[in-house]
Amino acid sequence: MTIIDDAPVIGIDAGGTEIKAGLLSGAKILEKRRYFTERENGPEHAVAQVLLAAKEMRDDYPEAKAIGLVVPGIVDSVLGIAEFSENIGWRNVKFKEILESAIELPVGFGHDVRAGGRAEAIYGSGIGYKDSFYFSIGTGISGAIVIDGVFNENPYSGEIGHLDVNSGISCPCGSSGCLETIATAPSIVRNYNKNSPNKLSNARQVLDLAKTGDPIAVEAWSSAVDAIAISLTAYVTILAPEVIIFGGGVSKAGDFLLNPIREHFDKKLTMHKAPTLVMAKFGDEAGMIGAGLLGSDALKNFKS
Repeated sequence: MTIIDDAPVIGIDAGGTEIKAGLLSGAKILEKRRYFTERENGPEHAVAQVLLAAKEMRDDYPEAKAIGLVVPGIVDSVLGIAEFSENIGWRNVKFKEILESAIELPVGFGHDVRAGGRAEAIYGSGIGYKDSFYFSIGTGISGAIVIDGVFNENPYSGEIGHLDVNSGISCPCGSSGCLETIATAPSIVRNYNKNSPNKLSNARQVLDLAKTGDPIAVEAWSSAVDAIAISLTAYVTILAPEVIIFGGGVSKAGDFLLNPIREHFDKKLTMHKAPTLVMAKFGDEAGMIGAGLLGSDALKNFKS
């Protein structure tokens, strides 16, 4: 899980809320920018925002030798297609073809969370572990699986955000009750706002109110964390990771997220060894660094 070429590359992590773009050399972030995805303006507009970020980075950093892009949902990393990104509305978007035509650099393409998990395994909090689960909570929820030092690259793997936690809430994926309906940043805000006359705009505000004892905020936050703990307990009983690495925007809650999960594990994992719970070294920039790794891969393939 090492790379050879650390030539400067552009890494772009296109999420449901933000597009994180950086000029990278290995794990070193030389320059970085953030753009809004603006998914509320439709999936085609969100594609245009990704292309805007790529073009501006290419124009401003001509030393970049390749570009890597990662997106959420179901992806075909070989053909470079976003097959289904439910939170943004992308269906069969040919991102690799679009970028190769517009940017004229070697293009690497993949899944945002699996790329973030790779970055953490190579450079970050996953170092020293053979069995790990990188768990990202942001606009969506997904995970990257490493077993005996090998990444699971199956495009349908790690989608723990669509495990049924009986929330009773419809999910954009077409099902209902999914973890994403109660534990993502937008769903935490939505579940608070529907029960409160005060309308908040982000999950950090919900957490801050929960810390003061606000009952509606406590309920919204606790429901999210309880659902996450139940889902991760199911994962641990099946694959028994040594470590779970928490990334994504919601993970910034730190111990207010991790401690209740530890307590849940103490009660429920009677036969299993509880994994170590750690924060991602690169926080919500892990996906961007992982995108840079895919760009480096594309450059190596282009040279060979």
